[in-house]
Amino acid sequence: MIATTTDTIPGYEITEVLEIVRGFSMRGFPTILSSFTDPSRLRQMCEEVLDIERDAYGDLVKHAEKLGADAVIGVNLSPTAFEYDNALKYQATVFGTAVKIKKIGE
Repeated sequence: MIATTTDTIPGYEITEVLEIVRGFSMRGFPTILSSFTDPSRLRQMCEEVLDIERDAYGDLVKHAEKLGADAVIGVNLSPTAFEYDNALKYQATVFGTAVKIKKIGE
């Protein structure tokens, strides 16, 4: 699966636009003030944020594959952080346009 933030894919022609696809993931972290001053905890939280984003991207790819897409163009990450019920919540939504493509010259 090709996924790109651009509207085109060099060397390929878009033959069909399928639909907008998205992926979503969210997790919470306890809002303990010391979490933000402890370097090892902060590193761990950053890794968890990247995991959330990877999970959302994985959902996007699964959604596109279900449609029979060859690629997703215009991929965009929309992260949001907020506090709810004494926890910091981080959510990532990834979206783009699922398309069918063929190599130019085929």
